[in-house]
Amino acid sequence: MSRLTMTGRRSTLPPKRGRFRLPRRLGLALAGIEWRMPEHAGLKGAAALFIATAFAGMIAGDHVRTTIGYATAWCGLAVDSVRISGQSETSEIEVLDSLALGPHASIVTLDLGDARTRIEALPWVARATLQKVYPDTLKVAIEEKKPFALWQRGPVTTIIDERGAVIAPLADARYAGLPRVVGVGANERVHEVLDLVRPFAAIAGRMRGAVLVSERRWNIVLDDGVTILLPQDKPEEALQKLAVAEAKNDLLERDIVSVDLRLDDRLYVRLAPEAMKRRIEEIKAREKLAKKRGTDA
Repeated sequence: MSRLTMTGRRSTLPPKRGRFRLPRRLGLALAGIEWRMPEHAGLKGAAALFIATAFAGMIAGDHVRTTIGYATAWCGLAVDSVRISGQSETSEIEVLDSLALGPHASIVTLDLGDARTRIEALPWVARATLQKVYPDTLKVAIEEKKPFALWQRGPVTTIIDERGAVIAPLADARYAGLPRVVGVGANERVHEVLDLVRPFAAIAGRMRGAVLVSERRWNIVLDDGVTILLPQDKPEEALQKLAVAEAKNDLLERDIVSVDLRLDDRLYVRLAPEAMKRRIEEIKAREKLAKKRGTDA
């Protein structure tokens, strides 16, 4: 039916919206074009989709770094040489194991921070410095901890540093000459006992070790096994008293086992078994001689 009204004119209803029509000439031009799909378009599209999917998978699985590492290593940037310096107690095998390079390690993607943390976790390592030298070399400079004393707890003896921190178990005789402290908490107070005996050369020069008793007081052990029992309070004064006795009577040169300085007004000396036996025999001989003289009188 025609949209003409009874007056013969077109309807004045508004046009329908939402419909787009190309201009007549442009539509005819596009219709005249021959559309063809590119050659192997399906194969190329599938390959592009596969690459995009693989890349998305790498990102989702956090494998981008690994993939880049393999690629750069294949291009000639693999870690081919590791130069280690500064170590004496730490073996090169331990350092290489801590680096965890793997068979295709790339110098580009190697995380120096993580590698340094692993190396510094080794017992003797205080600090480690790592440097990449392109294209294929890694330099590792190590600063080791300095042994300061030995700490004994029961049958276990360990090497400790100046702060009292354990470095490693005592494995050989190279460090056997270090000052030895014994007992719970003695490792943290090693400076205390060393400073205590330092002013007394005759004692400090012969000290082999020190035992912290009940975390309260010290016993000093000399190189010949003589033990000096110090009081909890004013141990410096007690050592001064012993130093005077040593200067006058060569007390520490005698055949004794221990010197007890725990009392303020006196010191007690315990003789060695053989010396004690001789001492008893001397006393008996004197008593026998005294009795004989009394009988003769």
